[in-house]
Amino acid sequence: MIRKLVSLFVVLVLLSAGVQTASACAPRQLDVMTRNMDAGSDFWYVLTADPNDLSAILVAITQTYQEMLNSNIAQRADGIAAEIQRHHPDMVALQEITTLSSGPYGSTDLTVVVSGLDSLMAALKARGLHYKVVVVQKNADISLPAFDATYQNMIQVGLTDYDAVLVRTDLPAAELKVVKRQADHFSAAATLNFTVAGQSIPFLRGWIAVDVKIRGKNYRFVTTHLETFSPDYQAAQTNELLSGPLATDLPLILAGDLNSDAHAPSWESGPAYGILTSAGFIDVWSNIHPNNAGFTWPLFVEDSGIGPSAPQRIDLILTHGSGTTPMRIVRTGLSPRNGLWSSDHAGVAAAFRLQP
Repeated sequence: MIRKLVSLFVVLVLLSAGVQTASACAPRQLDVMTRNMDAGSDFWYVLTADPNDLSAILVAITQTYQEMLNSNIAQRADGIAAEIQRHHPDMVALQEITTLSSGPYGSTDLTVVVSGLDSLMAALKARGLHYKVVVVQKNADISLPAFDATYQNMIQVGLTDYDAVLVRTDLPAAELKVVKRQADHFSAAATLNFTVAGQSIPFLRGWIAVDVKIRGKNYRFVTTHLETFSPDYQAAQTNELLSGPLATDLPLILAGDLNSDAHAPSWESGPAYGILTSAGFIDVWSNIHPNNAGFTWPLFVEDSGIGPSAPQRIDLILTHGSGTTPMRIVRTGLSPRNGLWSSDHAGVAAAFRLQP
């Protein structure tokens, strides 16, 4: 009997060693996604309002706030959760996450009306998916006077913009472990200011960098949402990235809304793409689909007053260093779900084979 137990123990040890060896020898792979969640407005009302007409500005702020509310942020977040469920990325880069709030006129203590991030995390949980927010970068945080829905009373409304990175939590630590988190705003010199209702408002933007360990080797994942209204400011932000979170010897993946058209690069359409590729970054889409335009924006016209825009590929996944080999890349959210677009941007999901 003892001999049989010893034999069984030896067999179990050998089987366990075999499983561990197979796991160690299996190729490393990292699946990532970038997703602009869409604030629900392109701010046409505010940008085109007469800056000298306070009443017109208040109406424009009200129209913009109502437009964002009516865009169904929570329902759209569920559509993005469905995309994440389909592709099941290990890491998700999110941009243009919106929180809307309101309160009495002049109040500095506003009540949250809807949170895009809370809505997304609830939708992921409801689908049985296991993700956590590892970094949130709070960007623009704007509070302005507006009319209520009746246009009879003054209220205070708030818009807060975030970027974030999500990571799966259902993998063993040996397969995926967060080892370092960084986040910051771009400098004041790289931050564009807007004047609204007599206020000079800096529209803060920033970046997130997350280092992860995958079976003993570290990799860096970076996301950002670069300036869209000024090529000069976008170039300044890109150069800050290159001297900051992108200045690493780690194998690197940059995923985000760069507001720089990779299909027809030019200074006017956003200099970031040219700056990054000149610095040695590889565009994963053009590497795998050289003959496919892969447009990601706009999927539809959000503000009718703007009119149609030329399609662009601005939601990008780039890689740098010798440790990552692109295997595949696809767009997500290319059609409405239950009659509702998840975003005016397409998402982008990619898989990388990582060097052993």
